[in-house]
Amino acid sequence: MKYLFKKEQLKFGFNMSQYVFRIGEIESMSGISARQLRYWESKGIIMPLEREDEQSGRIYPFKMFIRIMMIKTYLDQGNTLKNAVIRVDETQNFMRPTHDILSSAFHGLVYEEDMVYIDLGDFDTDGNQRLLAYQKKSGENQKVSYQIVDKEDLEESDE
Repeated sequence: MKYLFKKEQLKFGFNMSQYVFRIGEIESMSGISARQLRYWESKGIIMPLEREDEQSGRIYPFKMFIRIMMIKTYLDQGNTLKNAVIRVDETQNFMRPTHDILSSAFHGLVYEEDMVYIDLGDFDTDGNQRLLAYQKKSGENQKVSYQIVDKEDLEESDE
C-alpha cells in the first residue's frame, strides 16, 4: 500500500480561505441578484471580507458562498428569509464539529490495486496500526468498509 497524498500535501487544495468571490460571481453562481445580496448584507445575514487592497468591490469567502446557497435552498423550499436563516444557523452549528472531526481524522489517501483508501489515523494507542476506510463500489449510498493495517506496510509517496 502506498500513499497517494498525505494530509500535508492536500492542505492547499482543501484550504477554503483561498477561494473568494466577487459579488458578481456570487450572483452568477447562485442566481441571487447583487441587490438581494446587498440587502442580506445590510441585515447582517451575510458579510463580505474586509478588503486590504485598494479595491472597493465586495468579495465573499467560500464559507459565505456556502451560507448563501443554503439560504437559497431553504427559500426555494418555501421558507421565509427569517426561517431560512434560522435553519442555516442551526445546520451550521452542528456541521462545524462534524467538519472539525473529519478534518482531524483525515490523514491521507492510500492506493493499492485500483482501490483508494482514506487513512483515518492511528487505530491503536502505540501508533503501530492505521485505520483505513474504503468502498468496494463507489457511490454516496454505498457501504463504507474498514481495514486495519500495520503502519510499516504503508509506503510514503514519491513526491
